[in-house]
Amino acid sequence: MSNKRSMIAGLAGAAMLASAPAWAQGSALPWGESSDQLAWEVVISVIAPAGIPGSNNVVFETWASDQDVYVTTPAVWPPVNAPKKLQPSLLDLARMPHSQRLTMIAPDTPCNVPNAPPGTGNFPPKPACIAEEVRRNWDSFQNIVGNNLNTTAGLAAAFNNPAPVNLPSSAVEVKADWVKISDMLKWIPQLKTPEQVRQLYYTNTATVSGIADEYALVGLAMSSKQIKDWVWMTFEHRLSPGRCDTIGCHDSFGAVKKDVAPLATPNQDYGPCLKTPKLLAMLAAAGIDKVWLNYCLKGSQITFIKGATGSTPTLLGNSVIERINAGVPLNQSSCITCHSYAGFNNQGQPNTGVLNAPTSPTGRNNPAFMQGVKPNDFIWGILAIPAPPKN
Repeated sequence: MSNKRSMIAGLAGAAMLASAPAWAQGSALPWGESSDQLAWEVVISVIAPAGIPGSNNVVFETWASDQDVYVTTPAVWPPVNAPKKLQPSLLDLARMPHSQRLTMIAPDTPCNVPNAPPGTGNFPPKPACIAEEVRRNWDSFQNIVGNNLNTTAGLAAAFNNPAPVNLPSSAVEVKADWVKISDMLKWIPQLKTPEQVRQLYYTNTATVSGIADEYALVGLAMSSKQIKDWVWMTFEHRLSPGRCDTIGCHDSFGAVKKDVAPLATPNQDYGPCLKTPKLLAMLAAAGIDKVWLNYCLKGSQITFIKGATGSTPTLLGNSVIERINAGVPLNQSSCITCHSYAGFNNQGQPNTGVLNAPTSPTGRNNPAFMQGVKPNDFIWGILAIPAPPKN
């Protein structure tokens, strides 16, 4: 381990010991609205039917994927009914050398065997795996591609540009985790038939190595650039084992039971997340399919720490996306903190050092992790950029 890596590891460990973290709860946005309410407004806008004939795609599935933005040269906005492009968890892959990532992000290697911390995950063994996709709306795509922030050379040039990387307030980014229906039947005890999975989960098809298969959506994380540090939100399916473990589940707007405490025994069924009349009316007005009633807001996050002058880190993480797929324990999961370290150096290389530390960072952004790094406005998609060819 290099001296810099050792320093980062030590700082990360010290940051974790600074104070006991607290879960993220809905907070008031500058205009007075709760971030939990905004989370539901955003998710409704991205899960609305896309209206494409012959397709059941929802809106976010028509946006540009990581492959469209960072791997395809030149970048392309996907055509109508473009095939779904899946990949392993980029957060998990961040621990690999940059030169190894291209082969891992190829469309025919769409998932990775879950890397859950010991004792916290119960996903079935090989060959079961989780596939992930990251999608960015048009405003996000246009800004990234228009400013050449999707190539190593473009990032290197941006490093010397005094203007900060700054996406528009209309930018929205979505991360979705998918599991094959056949694997769902091995994982979730309540599921007995493929048809039951289709009734309870939003499903769609993806073709991998020439084989089409049906996948169920198990986790959805999103960010919306409506404030400087973005609004972070994560949703889980009600049947995910342990969905409220460690940090609980918190929804001050859409859930009848606003706070669900973690159970003493991990990976239990937390039951349904009954919706409030206000949320039910919003879902109905937007024409949202009733299958989405099975998805629950885990929480939203807009601050690094609890209180205006406090030092207690806020936490937010998804029991599938972070805990199982990327191997990040929920007591070390902070969406806003992790993404605040997204950046690149003068060679256009991503700032992966902090991601390789023994513990994931929480709390305020530590400038020591950003030495020689230009912030990329909380966007880790640059991890998908293929390594430059060797001379």
